[in-house]
Amino acid sequence: MRLSVLDFDTPGSAVNLAGALDDLGYHRYWLGEHHSHFQCANPLLLGSLIAATTQGIRIGSGGVCLTYHSPYRVAEDARMIEFLLPDRFDLGVTRGLLHEGPLLEAILDGHSSQSLRGYREKFADLHGYVTGRLPAGHPLVDTRLYLESGPPLWLLGIGIESARLAAEYGTGFCFSLHHSPQEIDGVAQVEEYRRHFRPSPEFPAPEVIVVASCICAATEEAAREYQMKYVDNTAGHAPEQREKIFRTPMLVGTAEQCGAALAEIRTRLQVEEIMIVDLLGNQNYNARIEMYHLLAQEHGLTPRSSEEPAQP
Repeated sequence: MRLSVLDFDTPGSAVNLAGALDDLGYHRYWLGEHHSHFQCANPLLLGSLIAATTQGIRIGSGGVCLTYHSPYRVAEDARMIEFLLPDRFDLGVTRGLLHEGPLLEAILDGHSSQSLRGYREKFADLHGYVTGRLPAGHPLVDTRLYLESGPPLWLLGIGIESARLAAEYGTGFCFSLHHSPQEIDGVAQVEEYRRHFRPSPEFPAPEVIVVASCICAATEEAAREYQMKYVDNTAGHAPEQREKIFRTPMLVGTAEQCGAALAEIRTRLQVEEIMIVDLLGNQNYNARIEMYHLLAQEHGLTPRSSEEPAQP
């Protein structure tokens, strides 16, 4: 089974963390888009810099919030990354949250979200711009697009409609248990994607990644302590956000315990790649590195460097 990482923490640690994961043998390192005071707001920009500093690990966006952006602009950025760093980057996109207010209006340059084009329409345009396969009748169908074709396109989501959209356009599908209530285990969504998948030059066969939240430590007691700290850190969240956090699955324990839980997810969803969101937080950077060491050893990952990064 391939192990990958989805990072929602501060950009300040991203270069070092990606380098450590690269050395340990992780398959991908993706960056989320979040418009907070400490998280990454531009995964394409930061991801391209990290791809230039790493050796074998695939870097990507997990994902660009397409609602906030011009599909053409995203495609141009992605095509440039693929041109400069061929076969090193994944373009993961998602809808993006639509919390009305001053921040969203600033992101959207004063526009209301109600005035935006629909997500399906924007995704269709993005797919055409990235692949160069625009449908007949599209206004730019005879226009020469920027540079070469872009990187592989992945759609991130938790619903049936996301699964169907990824299948229709022949893209990869990333299902997030991290964002899903416990009653949505992903089986129906993944099966829907596979059932309706249309092969494409980028994806001759369906490819699925499952994202899972995890807190792993040398002992179960230490893992539970980190879990309590994580719970305490959510105290400032709105009640509905806290409820959502506590309704999503969370793997907590030793490497052996988390490994068994990951194996269960692999079997239940019939996937060969799981992407981990660690919930330790950047203030516990050494604990994060230890966690990824433990999981790499548990799963027998092959280090890419002759010498593994030093334990914290």
